[in-house]
Amino acid sequence: MTSPAQAVVAPQTDVRTIVGGGIKLGIATAIGVVVFALLSRALAGRTEVIVQSLLILAGGTVFAYAPSYWVRPRGVDTIAWAALLGLLGSVAFTIVDTAILRPVDLYHWTWDAIGGGSGFWYVPVWWMGSCVLAWLGAWVHSIVAARGGDVVNAALRTAGLSVLLFLGLTVSGLAPFHAAVAALAYTLALIVHVPLAAASRAR
Repeated sequence: MTSPAQAVVAPQTDVRTIVGGGIKLGIATAIGVVVFALLSRALAGRTEVIVQSLLILAGGTVFAYAPSYWVRPRGVDTIAWAALLGLLGSVAFTIVDTAILRPVDLYHWTWDAIGGGSGFWYVPVWWMGSCVLAWLGAWVHSIVAARGGDVVNAALRTAGLSVLLFLGLTVSGLAPFHAAVAALAYTLALIVHVPLAAASRAR
């Protein structure tokens, strides 16, 4: 018989959780993109970079850990389900982006111009990247959960690592002070967090 404590942390891989979570994640991404684009028009210089970087770190945290928050991964299979939820979130955003954001010319389509007016060359890359973020976040969550940790603490630690990496890259001159570096720093922090979490678990 399953105890109440076990029931609370039971993985959630039903269709409603996966598909519904993907839709919610896609909508949240669209809202973040709109805020990012509008603030970019109103700000400039160092302030713009700082605000954009904070938004990217927040968005990365949501995309990496919201899927595992809903799925509650505890093993390989459920980590994969969380990754699928992340993939569906990026697909849902692509639909909103194509149907609503593109027609209103919210931002410049530099990537489309590179592809000769088409976004099909980079959209699949966006899907794969989103899937990997959710996969890594679920992996970290699964490891820390085995020691009684929760997803919020895991997310905060990744965010802290990303800030340190961003400062290290920009202050040292290895990378420019740019929002894109914040995205790189968050991805690297998430990758580094996996072995760090595993090492902590092994103690």
